[in-house]
Amino acid sequence: MDLDGGDWILDTNDLGKVRLQVESRDDKPVFVGIARTSDVENYLQGVSHTTLTDVATSPFEAKYNNHGGDRRPAAPADSQIWVASEHGSGKQTLNWEIEDGDYSVVVMNADGSAGVDADVSTGANIPFLDEIAWSAVGSGAFVLLAGIALLVAGIRRPSNPTGTAPVTSSAPAAA
Repeated sequence: MDLDGGDWILDTNDLGKVRLQVESRDDKPVFVGIARTSDVENYLQGVSHTTLTDVATSPFEAKYNNHGGDRRPAAPADSQIWVASEHGSGKQTLNWEIEDGDYSVVVMNADGSAGVDADVSTGANIPFLDEIAWSAVGSGAFVLLAGIALLVAGIRRPSNPTGTAPVTSSAPAAA
């Protein structure tokens, strides 16, 4: 997340946490890492790889951008670019406290070979969303109550619209 000078609004410690779980489908050891996007671009320069560009949830659809290349990268765990990483056989779980900046997630075979096939799941804990949600609910409730009060006041008819005493005529008394 890049606050781009907006860090006066939000302390970078309040950005939350991300969890990534990656498990190879073909039992090869897998690597998952997070690094600055510029470092990832340099690491993958000349390497054939695919970038996830968009995800739709209903129905689920992922869009990818393929990048050509003929160079094989060094084993990712040997690189010093990662701010957080996990690698090995079986399910790998990476927990990362979000930092200000432009970061990318990389999933690849632990030996750097082509053809990664993995299941990936993600989750995030963003602490300030609770406050935003409760503020929205409270504001909505206030507007609803104010609207009801205005409707009741507008619909209610006064019992005496002119504000004067009604004039009554009396019949003359018979003698």
